[in-house]
Amino acid sequence: MIIILTNKDDVTSDFVVRELRNQRLEYYRLNTEDIPQKIDVIFSIEDDKFVLVDKIKNIQIDLSQISAVYFRRAQVAGLEYLDEISEQEREYLRGELAYLLEGIYKILENRCWLNNIYKIREAENKIYQLQVARELGFIIPTSLITNIPETVISMVNRYNKDCIIKPIKSGNVDIKTSSKIIFTSQIEKDFYEDKTRIADFPVYLQENIHKRYDLRCIVIGKQVYCAQIESQEYEDSKIDWRRGKSFLKHIKHELPNAIKEKCIEMTKKLGLKYSAIDLILDNTGKYIFLECNPNGQWAWLEIRLGFPISKEIVNLLSEGSR
Repeated sequence: MIIILTNKDDVTSDFVVRELRNQRLEYYRLNTEDIPQKIDVIFSIEDDKFVLVDKIKNIQIDLSQISAVYFRRAQVAGLEYLDEISEQEREYLRGELAYLLEGIYKILENRCWLNNIYKIREAENKIYQLQVARELGFIIPTSLITNIPETVISMVNRYNKDCIIKPIKSGNVDIKTSSKIIFTSQIEKDFYEDKTRIADFPVYLQENIHKRYDLRCIVIGKQVYCAQIESQEYEDSKIDWRRGKSFLKHIKHELPNAIKEKCIEMTKKLGLKYSAIDLILDNTGKYIFLECNPNGQWAWLEIRLGFPISKEIVNLLSEGSR
């Protein structure tokens, strides 16, 4: 049996479920936020028994029978239904559930994963990514992380004040009332002239490389599918294509074999079977590495360009099972 570790709002996993059904493979989708309200657990260490009890489907899932794991977007239950406890107590219980999930990951550790959660966490580090990309021969932008104002000003002047600033980890900011995204942005004059602001916290800067378009490369095992995103058609998407309010044109892009091999090798080097690698093609025709998303989105590319990504993922999970 293949298990999908995700949440009920994850549309991407719906594509994998559809393909699993098409191939008539046995699977179970664990929406992890359903523990414990809809799913009971029986973990008896002495008996080496690790079972999930789905109270809605009236079935039991023996974790020892799981052969492969597709990890997407696991979440911990909000526990809003426990209305007689304080918020502090609720957060404590959510922490307990988070460690229960960690236990499930460890129970399944020796199965075929796409991708292993611990490899995802390690690969998400952008500093590490740039080091690996450079070692593999990718061209990377001049990159600097510092909280020394003079160093920031020196770099900004080096590139004629044409630099960008981006998050060190992720631009996703989740707060209790709402969520927002911090996009990659052009550095403004008032930022690099505010030395106190820079000294207070490290910033991640890169040279602003002027590009023809962005490239999203989906790597699954030894297969690479590349989408060319026409980000330069509109002003608001030129720096960060995700920021664009307009519907950007997507085109299938054939990468040179050397770049394709680097994408495959980087994914392997990071201990992954799947990755979404972001490149750009600059105005001189060079491919530049930006970053790797070890658990990046792909469903919209299957819809828009017809890439058989879900099929490749299921094939890889099926092979791993055997």
